[in-house]
Amino acid sequence: MLKNNRGLVAIIAAMVLWGLSNPLSDFAVEKLTPIQSFACEVAGGLVTLLMAMVAIPRFRTALLHIPWKIAIPFGIISPGLQYILGNIGFQYGTVTTGVVLMSSEVFFLAIGGVFILKEKMHKLGFVGLAVGVTGAIITGVAGQHNNPETTGLVLHVAGLSVSAGLVGALAFLLVGLSGGAYGLLGRKFTPGQNIMALTTGQVFVSAIIAILFTLGTHQPMPTSDQAMNVASAALGGAMGTSLAFLLYNFGAKTASTKQAALSLNLIPIVAIISGALLGRGLPTPLQYVGIVLVLVSMLALETEHP
Repeated sequence: MLKNNRGLVAIIAAMVLWGLSNPLSDFAVEKLTPIQSFACEVAGGLVTLLMAMVAIPRFRTALLHIPWKIAIPFGIISPGLQYILGNIGFQYGTVTTGVVLMSSEVFFLAIGGVFILKEKMHKLGFVGLAVGVTGAIITGVAGQHNNPETTGLVLHVAGLSVSAGLVGALAFLLVGLSGGAYGLLGRKFTPGQNIMALTTGQVFVSAIIAILFTLGTHQPMPTSDQAMNVASAALGGAMGTSLAFLLYNFGAKTASTKQAALSLNLIPIVAIISGALLGRGLPTPLQYVGIVLVLVSMLALETEHP
């Protein structure tokens, strides 16, 4: 049975890896800047890909078949933008707030499916969308006011004083937006591609972005007391920027859109549980309300939206 559902199994495994990588990224930015953490994550992903190429000879030919026209926009969006924004969010927010707000990519994907791909959505789907947005707002606001690391902290952005918690919540929402865009592109362009080649191209493009951001913002080299944070970022990158993308890109070729969407529910669940086990914080009572609303709305969207 598993052999006949390899695509679904691969996507579920990818979601679990993404969920596990979230608390690792949250720990990394305790002592690293978002750009430093991003560079370590991409480095971990590249090392993983190189090890796979050394261990499996047929993977080496992937370097000759990278579909750059697809890999470049894919890599800019994800891991690129998503990981940088996610690290900013983790710096000023909690794992719980982050994974729920980042799961808003389901909503953006649903909206894109209706208005861009001209797919149909029934009334229940629109109700679910409204409920989900409400849940995301509740979770984000509750996380902003209950995060002891950023309570009272104000950032100066473009001459304006902005709550650090609000910056973190907005960064997480932008991760969801870019994830929705990535999902729309993936549904259209992933089928028929060499998965190893596409994933290698994506991570390589993200590595170029990491180098440019590191040099452009004059990031310092990590010190010895940041070694655990560097290792955490690299491990999260190995799981999230390489293994997860390999599995997801493979699964997207055969699994249905509905199966992929349903599997997205695993990310916040795995991330919240693993985050709690790693001491990254538990949801507040109000956030539990927001989480329930988000999960219920995703179920409604995924039931009604093809």
